[in-house]
Amino acid sequence: MTQNVSRRSFLVGAGLFGSAMAATMAGCAPKTADEMAAGGGAATDATGAAVIGSPSFLSAPEPITDIKETKEADLVVVGLGVAGVSATRSAAENGLSVIAIERCEEPSARSSQFAAFNTDNARMMGIEDVDTTELVNEMMIQCGHRSDFRVLKNWADHCGEAFDWYAGAYDGLLWQIPGGEQYDQETQYYVGNNNIYAPYRYGVDHERVFTGTLSFRTPEKGHKPIMMANFQKALDTGNVEALFNARARQLVTDETGRITGVIFEDVTTGEHTQVNGTQGVVLATGGYVRNDDLLAYYMPWIYNLKDKFTFTYPHADVNGDYSDQGDGMLMGHWVGGRIEEGPHCAMAHGDLGKMGVAAFLQLNANGERYINEDLTNDHFGSAVLRQPGTLVYQLFDGDFAEQVTHMQSGLGSYTKLAPEVVESVDEWTSAKGDTIEELIANLGVEEDVAATMKAEIERYNELAEKGKDEDFGKTAERMFALKKAPFYAIKWEVTGGEGNDVHDSLRCLVTMSGLSTNKNAQVLDENFRVLPGLYAIGNTQGGRFLGDYPATLAGASHSIAMTYGYLTGKFIAENA
Repeated sequence: MTQNVSRRSFLVGAGLFGSAMAATMAGCAPKTADEMAAGGGAATDATGAAVIGSPSFLSAPEPITDIKETKEADLVVVGLGVAGVSATRSAAENGLSVIAIERCEEPSARSSQFAAFNTDNARMMGIEDVDTTELVNEMMIQCGHRSDFRVLKNWADHCGEAFDWYAGAYDGLLWQIPGGEQYDQETQYYVGNNNIYAPYRYGVDHERVFTGTLSFRTPEKGHKPIMMANFQKALDTGNVEALFNARARQLVTDETGRITGVIFEDVTTGEHTQVNGTQGVVLATGGYVRNDDLLAYYMPWIYNLKDKFTFTYPHADVNGDYSDQGDGMLMGHWVGGRIEEGPHCAMAHGDLGKMGVAAFLQLNANGERYINEDLTNDHFGSAVLRQPGTLVYQLFDGDFAEQVTHMQSGLGSYTKLAPEVVESVDEWTSAKGDTIEELIANLGVEEDVAATMKAEIERYNELAEKGKDEDFGKTAERMFALKKAPFYAIKWEVTGGEGNDVHDSLRCLVTMSGLSTNKNAQVLDENFRVLPGLYAIGNTQGGRFLGDYPATLAGASHSIAMTYGYLTGKFIAENA
């Protein structure tokens, strides 16, 4: 039976799923144009004619007619992750009756970092005010100006107030003020700030990153207790009915084309229920990282290298089927919503272990230096995938602990190593040598690679002594010659697969592209006009990130999901 939960009857309980999880919509790559034309699997236009070259999943399925029950509310929220929970609470607190449906057995929470700034709480936590136009312009550059400036700016202007609202749901939450009392994450729930970066210096720092990230620290090692407190706040309004084990299948429209509801399937019984929303439907179903057809079509550079990735969020329903299937994006498209142009974005990155992507010398499998090493981990991951054998080496000398303090802070980069990390260097490195020749020999590479490595190290040392990186342009203050024994190397060969050590692979967390929206999260049609009654937030919302997830500001993804949930619930209520 579908679980019907409202107000205090909700009980927090994590569903435990086995390892045999299979994606219900996953499989082989999409059919070719010829295959679709021959087999009738192509998408169709308004006349029913096949659109050659379009994959079959873009065609709307036959309407579901076996409706067992119909429910009514002001608003329907589809998906209860960070975005959906925030939208549900926001809409309910602003007076709307809400039916929220979730495919899994409970709301889904991931990670703990949220970008938040320009409020008294952020200032108290040591975050100086951020110029949101500067931030958004940098994010636009990082995304090749394919994002929607207006969507990002609306988030940046309101993320601080949204975070204060979201954090305020948890009674007794502590704020670990820099220089103040230090709390114990094993026993206490608090907000911390571990992302204070030195100001960007033009002509010195390769990456432009912004300080503006707060993290929830809890004994559960994530922010789920805070999200569940927000969910409970929504239930406490008396305006919310929550339905679990409910997979949305199709949207409902009226004769004018307005979206008026959604039909969901009870994943335990297969029965269908229609939920009508007089004010529309909010899609917050997440991305499509577990849908092979969508991944192959929209992100072949990820799909074709799937064996190099570990897919790190195995969120699944009671049947063990992964939930990140792109359901919201497809349902929105079937009723006329525009799926944004590519290149679609995945959060996919990696690092070199204990020192992250600190800007020490890197050589590829041929022994060649291949990049300016002063990178955040998203750009590092993209570069490694383009190296022979997806294998690289990071090399440094005995002064590494002091040298790392000169690195630029950023996602995946560190400027201080714990004493125990320094002391255990022999355990987390791959080779060591008292001379450069001994180090290379201990790496066990072929003779020609060894010769190239030696020549590249000599060249790097020459450039470091000269104080100018003529080959790749890395700032002189991060060009550390390998001259003090012992010498160390980390060998990093990208492998993938479920259950692997995340430091042996690139991590593919989520996809981050979806339906085109305006700055109010209203879904747009193919002509960029508002599709009445339909909203998309979280990883179902387009216009945020294209190409690669930019590390310009840690926690931006979570923050946008939370902020647009908060803003969208208010917007719909105010315009009801």
